[in-house]
Amino acid sequence: MKLGKTAFSHFVSQVVVTLAGFAATWLIAVVLGADGLGRYSVIVSLGFFWLVIPGNAVANAMKKRISEGDSPAGFIGGGILLNAVTTAVLGVLILAAGELLGGIVSRNRELMRVLIDYDVEIVVMLAAAVAYRTTQGSLQGQKRVATTGWLKAGERVTRTALQVGALLAALGVAGIALGHALSLAVAAAVAFLLSKRRPALPTVDQLRSLVDYAKYAWMGALRGRVFGWLDTIFLSFFVSASLIGIYEAAWGIASMLAIASASISQTLFPEVSDLSTADGYDRIVHYLDEALAFSSILVIPGLVGAAVIGDRVLRFYRPEFGQGATVLLILIAAYLADAFASQFTNVINGVDRPDAAFRVNMVFIVSNAILNAVLIWQLSWTGAAIATALSSLLRALIGYWVLGNIVGSIHIPYWTLGTQVAAATVMAAAVSPVAMLMPPGRLGTLLLAGFGGVVYAVVLVIISARVRAKARLVMPETTL
Repeated sequence: MKLGKTAFSHFVSQVVVTLAGFAATWLIAVVLGADGLGRYSVIVSLGFFWLVIPGNAVANAMKKRISEGDSPAGFIGGGILLNAVTTAVLGVLILAAGELLGGIVSRNRELMRVLIDYDVEIVVMLAAAVAYRTTQGSLQGQKRVATTGWLKAGERVTRTALQVGALLAALGVAGIALGHALSLAVAAAVAFLLSKRRPALPTVDQLRSLVDYAKYAWMGALRGRVFGWLDTIFLSFFVSASLIGIYEAAWGIASMLAIASASISQTLFPEVSDLSTADGYDRIVHYLDEALAFSSILVIPGLVGAAVIGDRVLRFYRPEFGQGATVLLILIAAYLADAFASQFTNVINGVDRPDAAFRVNMVFIVSNAILNAVLIWQLSWTGAAIATALSSLLRALIGYWVLGNIVGSIHIPYWTLGTQVAAATVMAAAVSPVAMLMPPGRLGTLLLAGFGGVVYAVVLVIISARVRAKARLVMPETTL
């Protein structure tokens, strides 16, 4: 399957993921309110994101080594072994922390309350998440990116169904957290069965090779967690669970717009990794140009749309969520910067320079942590969004410079990006007067968003020859 078709298939699967995720978040917000959504978000930030960093680093190392084609079965077995050990150690530490903190720490901070009240749920989610990431890394290393995309879609739909059941059964925050973990475990089992390779006992050299790559790759995994969840952890010390819930709802809407960039990154990595072994840098630069041209195709109109009807979109959850409109706008701007930054670091990792990607991500992490601490203290939750946007912009600039030093000149497709901005501007001009006439309510919001999307798509296809060409080629055989 050619790259364009693979990326498109992965993108379609991520649309399913996005819609299922939005439905689950909306239902949690409606049933449990902003408080319940906020506490669940803290559980997820720990069990599904922060504590999974070592496991995700090993999964990334598996993806890289398997994609190189040399003794993949041993690398699969080595990855499973390394992740089983690290997960067991982390699980014991979390359970011990929950017991110890319960006797000596008050519950007046959301983070402490979650660690004490939901320690078992966090550990169960951690184990399931590591199993899921490990099997995903194996499949991606075998260049079965479209398969992993549809598995993720299946996991997300299953998670939503289980969480709906938990809410109907009045199981509360613990129920939706365990539903999340169960869906990950099921997806991991299915991914293992679909793998064309079975694990084998690794050699010492293979374990060392995985560790050597993972010791740099963990920074990339940490970078993703910092981008998506460091602000949640900081907010849990300074603001109420309800504000965390509204912030996470805004973040969820912003992340929906990044699915095109994520699909391109997932598709591109194995191919770049393959080309890097033959020093095919000219082809790599070409693929990067294509990736940059289409990574922002949803984020740019999303940013403009949020400026016009952002508060109305957030009120789709509940009326009090409308106060997060400014936060939503800033978070979408952060995702715009991240869309480009992620392509740069993805290629840096693909050409087997995890040390260079490590340095880029380290700058992002340090700047994000400092900015979060200072700006949340000064500006509350708006400061968290600003911190994420500024550090993402810094990462994009440094990633561009570092990658340019590795592969040579990088071409930025300014014309294609300009057509996206122009189409989004026309969309805003069309939506603004209609928004004033549209009655309030969820149906009106959906109609407005749909109208804006149609206007943007039509205008973009009309004014961009590159988009027209790619649209014609995406169904039949094509190259990215």
